[in-house]
Amino acid sequence: MAAFTDSVWFGIIAMVIVGSSWCLVGLVMGDAPRRGIEPSLVQLFGNSFSFTLGTIIMIVTGSVPQGSLPVILTTCSVYAVCGSMNFFMLQIMAYAMQRGPNGIIWAIIQSALIFPFLGGVIFFDVKLTIVRLIGISSLLIALILFGFGKNNSNHKGNWKIPAFICLAICAVQQNLQTAPSYFEEARIVNSIVRSLSVAGGSFLSAVIYNIVRMTPERKRQLRSNIRNITLWKYVGALQFFGLIFSYTLMYPGMNTMSDHGLGGMCYPVLVGSCIVAFTLASVWLLKEKIRPLQLGALTFCILGLIAICLPA
Repeated sequence: MAAFTDSVWFGIIAMVIVGSSWCLVGLVMGDAPRRGIEPSLVQLFGNSFSFTLGTIIMIVTGSVPQGSLPVILTTCSVYAVCGSMNFFMLQIMAYAMQRGPNGIIWAIIQSALIFPFLGGVIFFDVKLTIVRLIGISSLLIALILFGFGKNNSNHKGNWKIPAFICLAICAVQQNLQTAPSYFEEARIVNSIVRSLSVAGGSFLSAVIYNIVRMTPERKRQLRSNIRNITLWKYVGALQFFGLIFSYTLMYPGMNTMSDHGLGGMCYPVLVGSCIVAFTLASVWLLKEKIRPLQLGALTFCILGLIAICLPA
């Protein structure tokens, strides 16, 4: 088992599983507003739960941070910033999707996957082979095709600026979240501590976000949402998979991928897997018909995933 968890296939499989589970976030964030649930509350209570549980697990298992204090503080701070950035990105994304074409907005934001790959090539000696370049190109073609798919939104408004702000946030956040796995000193900070830091950053941001926006009307909405069982179903669904996969797959998988010179491939595989899973979920769960453009996008996505995972 130890040999497998050190292999590149463990890293690839871990990224595929984690990325596939991310489609739950899209499903929840899309469904919550339609049911009158404030999306920020899903993150607020979800991250408060994961932060509390993560702290308990860290204490019970003795998984305290190891290494020098400056490295620990720097690593944890990076992941906390990533959690904060992800929280605000999702809020801006929800704003944009209420005003513009969801498919194109999704494609714009997800195209950020190219930046951690380029970051790995430029700064961390990730090899840019012809096959991997073809793979990245295939993923980008898939995103474009998904963006041209039929949009079900009837809302109009200024959505382009928020969408590109989300793209910029994702570009920075994904590079930051991948970077520690390139450094031997940072890799000894275990998955529990990393996940705890991300949850802490997101939770703190959710608290500040809700306090700043608090009004009498919002207080009534919050009280109503807290009594709504649907909110807690969302929280439970996201945290169950998020916690398990963060501790056992995501960060160990990133470390393994980086060990094999594939750190820049982590987010392309994660996002590509998310796209495939979301497409399948929309067909099987939401009973949506898959159109020719979506089928073409799915094909390019799968081919891209295969290409970027091939050995150098």
